[in-house]
Amino acid sequence: MKKCSKTSPHVRLADVSKSFSTGTDTLVALDDVTLDVARGEFVCLLGPSGCGKSTLLRIIGGLLEPTFGSVTVGEQTPAEAQAEKELGFVFQEPSLLPWRSASDNIRLPLEVNRTNGGDSGRSVEDLLNVVGLDRFGHYYPSQLSGGMQQRVALARALVSDPSLLLMDEPFGALDEITRATMRYELLRIWDEDQKTVVFVTHSIPEAIVLSDRVAVLTGRPGHVRSIVPIDLPRPRTELMERSRAFLNYSEQLHDLLLPGGGDG
Repeated sequence: MKKCSKTSPHVRLADVSKSFSTGTDTLVALDDVTLDVARGEFVCLLGPSGCGKSTLLRIIGGLLEPTFGSVTVGEQTPAEAQAEKELGFVFQEPSLLPWRSASDNIRLPLEVNRTNGGDSGRSVEDLLNVVGLDRFGHYYPSQLSGGMQQRVALARALVSDPSLLLMDEPFGALDEITRATMRYELLRIWDEDQKTVVFVTHSIPEAIVLSDRVAVLTGRPGHVRSIVPIDLPRPRTELMERSRAFLNYSEQLHDLLLPGGGDG
């Protein structure tokens, strides 16, 4: 595995653009995106629907190729980082196999990796404990709530012990109460080893609660309008959401999301 400097960015996007051909037309989804993410940093990509947040995340993860520009993950290409099991993905839908128990869903990447001759990662039992499901390993997806299913998906993403976690609106399909709870559950899990996280959201409170920095994207074609450091103490608490500092960040991000916000 290629060694990486701890002082160099874990993720580096340089002048990244992405276009899609739609018959006779070309749709420009992203335009000239430049962003560095430090090792162990939690960065949220915040922007309106259709601005290219998920496309950008998939480019970082090697699931899409940029049309222009370059991407490195720990001084490797995304494909190389993916081959080294350095990337973990959590999407909006947990996509659990219904015929496999929670434990077996978490174990699936290890089984695939073992078939390909790779080493095992973290133990399933340890991860069930980490995500608070130690008593539910034998349950099937249909027996679990939406929040519990997403905990299983998160554990599955962590099972290979990746250094970078890519999360695409993982709580977007949950009700607001469960979603708010899951934010703090994620922070509790993240605080254990502080992996690098790039997290897509369209929720301003979610971005503030989670982030070290928020990268605000414009409407399509998406580019980084502003990067807002969130200078709130950790561990974050629900009480903090009522603070003046939190409300100030909320107002700042709201203004940046308005058409033309922050420009000029």
